[in-house]
Amino acid sequence: MGDWQHETLAQLRTALPTGAVEPYGSVTGADALDPWSDLDVRVVTHEPLDVERVLGAQLWAWQESESGQQLRLVTRDGRRVDLTVDGPSVLLPEPPSDVDVRFDAVLAATRLGRGNLLIGLHLVLGIGREALVQSMVRADLAAGTVHHRMPTPYDARAAEVAALTAGVLDPTVALRAYELYGRWRAEVDPGYRPDPAGLVAVLRRAADRVR
Repeated sequence: MGDWQHETLAQLRTALPTGAVEPYGSVTGADALDPWSDLDVRVVTHEPLDVERVLGAQLWAWQESESGQQLRLVTRDGRRVDLTVDGPSVLLPEPPSDVDVRFDAVLAATRLGRGNLLIGLHLVLGIGREALVQSMVRADLAAGTVHHRMPTPYDARAAEVAALTAGVLDPTVALRAYELYGRWRAEVDPGYRPDPAGLVAVLRRAADRVR
């Protein structure tokens, strides 16, 4: 079919020759896929499932259920897969320290891309709130106290978060929100390095599909 959803579906079937791979959702409809569609698939396997191996890509962000058998995955190359696993344990890499922010940024981009502005803005503002938290920590470190009776130089950053919503609410707003969070967190966490690669790839895939 020439789209990454069907290509990934074929890849899963090749990687799991003794299992069952059952797609559902938009990938099963001839005209249901849009630029923001993910791949919904259920896998039945009798062995522990190495997710990165069967997808043939590094995971960039994910969200998992309490049981660990329902996964919402974002690969570093910009594929989004909702994976339900019927079988033994699922093998995942060590999550990045900002995995929740990454996942929310992708979800925000998807919602904004489809015009779901209410949910998309809610997610963007959540990332903006986390960015402000990092600047609050920075202000505390600079002043040597958590009590600030008067404004600090970091109060000006509130306007930067507000500016995220000042223009058109398109998917790139999610990227700007993540970049803002990443830049401010890196100031207070020396071991942290922001990595927008997966989100950039999601945006690129959607843009290519529109063309």
